[in-house]
Amino acid sequence: MLSYQEALNKVLKSAKTSKVKSNLNKIENSYLAGDIKAKKDNPYFNNSLLDGFAFKSSDANKNQIFKIKDELAVGEQKHISYEKNTCYRISTGGKIIPPFDCMLPYEKVIIIDGLVQITKRIKKNENVRLRGSDFKKGRLLINKNKKITPSVKLLIKSSGNKELEIYDKPNLVLFSSGDEITDKIEINEKVINSIPEYFQSYQNQLNFNFKYLGIVKDNQKSIKNIFSKIKNLKNTIIVSTGGVSAGHKDYFPKFLKNQNFNILFHKIKMQPGRPTLFAKRKSNYYFGLPGNPISTITGFHFLIAPMILAMQNQKIIFDQANLLHSYDKNPNLTQLRRGFITNKGIKIIPDQESYKINSLVKANCWLLLDQKSSLIKKGELIKYVYYEN
Repeated sequence: MLSYQEALNKVLKSAKTSKVKSNLNKIENSYLAGDIKAKKDNPYFNNSLLDGFAFKSSDANKNQIFKIKDELAVGEQKHISYEKNTCYRISTGGKIIPPFDCMLPYEKVIIIDGLVQITKRIKKNENVRLRGSDFKKGRLLINKNKKITPSVKLLIKSSGNKELEIYDKPNLVLFSSGDEITDKIEINEKVINSIPEYFQSYQNQLNFNFKYLGIVKDNQKSIKNIFSKIKNLKNTIIVSTGGVSAGHKDYFPKFLKNQNFNILFHKIKMQPGRPTLFAKRKSNYYFGLPGNPISTITGFHFLIAPMILAMQNQKIIFDQANLLHSYDKNPNLTQLRRGFITNKGIKIIPDQESYKINSLVKANCWLLLDQKSSLIKKGELIKYVYYEN
């Protein structure tokens, strides 16, 4: 049986990235597969910092009086010819037309009988936003592998980039197995299956397409029917919940072999989630997760989420903090626990059994306990990751 780290290494080694060309309307939450360089200078021309008047600095001596020759609104295409001791009215962002090379706002000048008087000497480029002062054409603006956030998207468009290369968004297809579960919210002996909504809630954060196929009955015919619905897929992670342990109705391992999937591992030294199965066929992957909700969720966070990110050339980064109390541990297993972290450290909360879901809202992080000892001592550093951030 593989350790958790050995199993994770097999998952990450199997993950393949795929690059696609895309336009700005289809890149939200994606990751850049190539660098972004500026296609134009920004600003594209010298322009006014404020509303006021544009002057030529060699004319602009203290107490000089200027005739208003013309006016120029922002975005207006007009040529204004220069005459000594003339100026023109300009709006914020309006073009500074050579040989005019500086400006003063209204509140810094005196207007008398249609003439403009300045009270101080103006230097060249004063109150002027110079061409290329933000960035110049050809400059590297954003390195590849950056997540496309709203500010990144704004910079991409503003720099003149229409089409860019991103990592292809993985697909995740989920179905659940078990005669005892239902997708309906009913008050009876059936177990309400809330895993589809849980997975779906992460699709923007981790950037994947999600599809839920429903519940499969515990028989080979139903399993065959569900797999017939997911043919011709690429770059897809297929996930099932339930049906992978050693029970007499756990048909998935044998079925996968018949479907030419290569099973890379089945069972991990991990708690919860020991029966987890992982298989691969071409560019598609299969995770068989145990049916208990916490076992399913830990499989998602500690195996599937790392694969989704690896398919986009990303990875999960674990932080470390001090444990606020001692904790007994199985030295032979990597134990995944719900914890609560503050600026003082981490505590492991009660109700850690794999069927208990009430503790999810009492925790704010997942803990990865991979120590080889049977006791983690108070103050020892342990690994954690925020599970809803």
